[in-house]
Amino acid sequence: MERLSCYRADSLHDAEHMLKKGQVVIIVDPEAECLAKFKPRILVDAIYAKRNLGTSKEMADFTVGIGPGFVAGRDVNCVIETTRGHNLGRLIYEGQALPEKETVELRALMKASHSINSPSDGYLEGGHPLSYIVKKNETIARLHMEGGNVFEIKAPVEGVLRGLLHDGCPVCTGLKIAEIDPSTQPDNCTTISAKSRCVSGSVLEAICVWENSRVRRSRFSWKK
Repeated sequence: MERLSCYRADSLHDAEHMLKKGQVVIIVDPEAECLAKFKPRILVDAIYAKRNLGTSKEMADFTVGIGPGFVAGRDVNCVIETTRGHNLGRLIYEGQALPEKETVELRALMKASHSINSPSDGYLEGGHPLSYIVKKNETIARLHMEGGNVFEIKAPVEGVLRGLLHDGCPVCTGLKIAEIDPSTQPDNCTTISAKSRCVSGSVLEAICVWENSRVRRSRFSWKK
């Protein structure tokens, strides 16, 4: 959502306090300990690791997986297709999104993605700030690998640096570490892209469908 303030909580206690005040909260929680604390009815896995890192239907009443790696009906209740094209944003209730191998091939054909993935394990040394206009082949960050080797991450195209992992962030081979918007419009870094709006809209649609069906079931049970 654009123009929405989000507040970082340093602990589950702080998060609980903020939520009671009606604030939108973000918390760094790699082990998802907040699930046991808050018991959410709806869980959306938008990590976009392109594989399931442990999400299951038992984590919430309704679970949604974004992109490849999830099987609808087994891992989550619903999967959202994230590959650009005719099926972008499609709700999948049986099966899975387009596999990562096919997604990469489609992106290469459509030239729609200018994301940069890590060539090796290591940690990132951040460079330019977001919304910075970079030139093609300009160094935007450095990857420190095992053995002391340093690899320069260069921009594949000219454009605006839309995303970049934070300085000192540990990365693994193939992880998306940066994204460049070729439009050279800095404002695009503070607004939702067409793809993100489509995917997030599909998540909202899936939740609305589930909520509506839940209400219908409860009314039917009450009448009986």
